[in-house]
Amino acid sequence: MELVTGGTGVDFREVLENGNLLFFPDGGFEISREICQALTGEAQDARSVHKNIAYKPNADKVSGLKDARGADRVRHAMREYSRAALAFAARILPDYARAWKVDYASFRSIEERGRVLPLKKRNDLLHIDAFPTRPVFGDLILRCFTNVNPEQSREWQVSDGFALLAPREAEKAGLKQYAAMAGSPLHAVRRGLMRAFRAGGAPVVDRSPYDAFMLHFHDWLKGNREYQETAPKYRFDFPPGSTWLAFTDVVPHAVLGGRLAMEQTTIVSRGSLRNPASAPSAILEKMAGRSLIS
Repeated sequence: MELVTGGTGVDFREVLENGNLLFFPDGGFEISREICQALTGEAQDARSVHKNIAYKPNADKVSGLKDARGADRVRHAMREYSRAALAFAARILPDYARAWKVDYASFRSIEERGRVLPLKKRNDLLHIDAFPTRPVFGDLILRCFTNVNPEQSREWQVSDGFALLAPREAEKAGLKQYAAMAGSPLHAVRRGLMRAFRAGGAPVVDRSPYDAFMLHFHDWLKGNREYQETAPKYRFDFPPGSTWLAFTDVVPHAVLGGRLAMEQTTIVSRGSLRNPASAPSAILEKMAGRSLIS
């Protein structure tokens, strides 16, 4: 695993798909002082189910604020960051941008060091990302992070990517059980019912066996003491104003310290990868001997 600085001659897709971090020490794109000032004084609701202040670009809505009176100001700032981050990512990764889906942006306002959260929501434990309410059906989670803190670095710890992680841990985490689900007639019936419920307006989540396993794997890695203690670890500090990108379902990562960071997520089509066989879904399907995306 490497921290690769973006520049001329760098194959950005190869860097990301091989489980590395793509780093732009100067930020890569401009974020106005007004955006940073609008967000610096905002805090999220500690009682909320949200770990961060979230912005939904497709709906132009913000959630997770402690004081809703600041919603308009925060929404404007996060909208501008989202647009700038998406334009930057599309410029350096045009092959991804042609087919990606725009997901949420978020603002991480709380100091990560010493933060008290339930096990499954802790950021300081190595994990891969999976969304409980937004399954990706074999596509990948690409996230663009920017440290907007003018004084403090954002401290990350990462481990070897999914190509090394899965052969070591996936079967221990129960991959065979989820692979059996993929071939079960009962699963096909269940998914049909889920689609019918969704069409009727019921708030249900239709997951593929792949999504179900990745959500389980996220929790399993956080709760596995042996993995947390023995996994290879690499420490990176991202200074003020810097930007970095990663497939966060490829790179196991933990946030050890820092506050005031922005992030924009996109869902990248597996078919748009330079090497589709490097996708976590492809790796798990090869191990399982069957498709996990029914």
